Amino acid sequence: MARGGRVVSGYMADPSLAMVTPELAGAALSCAALARARALAEWVGPGRTLTASGVLRPAEAVRACQHLGIEVPGSRLRSALDVDELMRAWLAAAAAGFLQIDGRCARAAPDLPAAGPATHPRPKAIVSAWVQAAAAVLDLDEEPCAACLMVLHELHAADGPLTVDQLAAAVRGVLEPEVEPEGVPCPGCGQVHGPGGLIGLSDLFGDEDQDEEDLAGHVEGTVDGLLAFGAVHTADRAARLTPLGRLLAAAVFDGLAPSPEADAETLVSAIGELPPPVARTVARPWLDARSTAEAARELLAFAESADSSERIAALAFAAQLGTEAADAWRPWAKRPGIGAYARQWLRSQGEVVAEDPADEAWLAVDSLSAMLDGLTDLVPPLLLQAVLAGQAGEDVTKAAEWMLTSGHPRAAGVVARLTGRPSLAVARGPADGTRGRPGGPGHSGVTVRSSGERARRPEPGPLVYQLKITLRDVSKPPVWRRVLVRAGITLRDLHEVIQQAMGWENCHMHVFSTGWQEYGSPDPELGHASDKKARLPEVLAVPGDRLRYTYDFGDDWEHDIVLEEIRPAEPGEACPVCVAGKGACPPEDCGGAWGYANLKEILASPSDEEHEEMLDWLGLDTAAEFDPGELSIGEVNDRLGRLVKTR
Repeated sequence: MARGGRVVSGYMADPSLAMVTPELAGAALSCAALARARALAEWVGPGRTLTASGVLRPAEAVRACQHLGIEVPGSRLRSALDVDELMRAWLAAAAAGFLQIDGRCARAAPDLPAAGPATHPRPKAIVSAWVQAAAAVLDLDEEPCAACLMVLHELHAADGPLTVDQLAAAVRGVLEPEVEPEGVPCPGCGQVHGPGGLIGLSDLFGDEDQDEEDLAGHVEGTVDGLLAFGAVHTADRAARLTPLGRLLAAAVFDGLAPSPEADAETLVSAIGELPPPVARTVARPWLDARSTAEAARELLAFAESADSSERIAALAFAAQLGTEAADAWRPWAKRPGIGAYARQWLRSQGEVVAEDPADEAWLAVDSLSAMLDGLTDLVPPLLLQAVLAGQAGEDVTKAAEWMLTSGHPRAAGVVARLTGRPSLAVARGPADGTRGRPGGPGHSGVTVRSSGERARRPEPGPLVYQLKITLRDVSKPPVWRRVLVRAGITLRDLHEVIQQAMGWENCHMHVFSTGWQEYGSPDPELGHASDKKARLPEVLAVPGDRLRYTYDFGDDWEHDIVLEEIRPAEPGEACPVCVAGKGACPPEDCGGAWGYANLKEILASPSDEEHEEMLDWLGLDTAAEFDPGELSIGEVNDRLGRLVKTR
């Protein structure tokens, strides 16, 4: 887990009634952060107009800063967003319920608590508002910051005060461990690090010295934030939690915890991205509800069917359950593939376990699969391939050959992503020759051949891509098509296929988006690369890869394109062809997904004042002639057939 990384979404548990006292409520209301938030709400009063960004206008923001004693940066304020102190107070006031925000207007809550009393008639409401405000400002609510969670956790677990340096060292030891065992879940972050160094991925990441400085500053800022909320006492650069701080920790960690009766999938979803010490605290009620061996069995059973990242998270947590879990690990050590994790764990406990020569390669593929899934939206495939080719040269080919001997079902896909050779990602089905669908038995990621049944490399030849094209934000019914195309077509060819398969009229502009590049008709103002020069394997390398296609920049019809399968072309097989689909294509120029939904409502209501107008616009006599669910696969393939003949 990288510094300051985001983790699974959480929510704040209500403070325990047993922990809330009038004195605690008084401390919450009088802390510096909540007192300033309350003063800001009082200044807002009956109403202030907001900008489109939902914040005070610059002139109003200056007056608010003057009222709160906040220094305004520069001679002229561009936006309230440029004043961090003001925005923290604004966020705290909104989260605490001191402000009511409705569109572009903000007003003070009618029940804004009075300032100053040592006690309050509604102590639980005050403390709950304080928890919500502290969690929002300290980045502990939705998608909490991993480093901030660790600071709170270390203070909560400590017997005495901790210095900022001690906190930074503890956080760094978990989020940025120095020892990274190859091919196994790291005890610090639960991720696998070794294979990246094996093939030269290290230069894709940032400067470690700079990260250390940033992390220390981040930890110090978190402590300062806790101090502003009265959650810590500080002395001699050391901090310890106050009663309010202990209450905040309980609310945060209880809010993240799954039910003790939850299954292993729910548990892993809740803790999979949490720093391990936090994960152990959050999982404690779940663990207490079953024996250690039972917990390990549930985690291992889930890991078998999970994807790479969830599997590694489940196995990393199971590995920390101790020797009492050994009875659960031993049966798994007899299995090929995923059994590599069990054999490795048992050896680490001092047991003698027979080795499988494919284990190292299998673990490397599993690790790289999870790593590459995380890089998909950050690093373009071509850049990744170029970096590897420049750093490792022929070693990349050797590593690819080695990984293909592992028997791992995702080995060919990993190699294809690293080398840019989609021919290696051809889907291999079970021994009976049937092909699995994504997410099915053939693609579970762990159902593998034994070490004596290694996959044979495919013979070179033309490949077919199976794509699912889904129109976004359209439902009742959804609109999608499943098509087969030659792997080597250009994106301009794919544009033509989409137009005919969906039923569009090809009378507007379009663009393909990968997250790092856009392809369409070359235009210096739009910044689109030419879709005539980009080929499909450059943007979709392995099953599961995605691409966005937008048609008509006015209506913004967005399509999700998912690569479902790659396989060898069959003799005489026609492409492109539509093999399945659902839903009629919306009319052109009807206003996009929202306009189409409105159109369907109007046509379904004869009494609507626009009913006849819409029938006339569509050229229909009655609404019965309009069927949003109508689709003829035969007609789709007739259009696609004509497309082939024009080339």
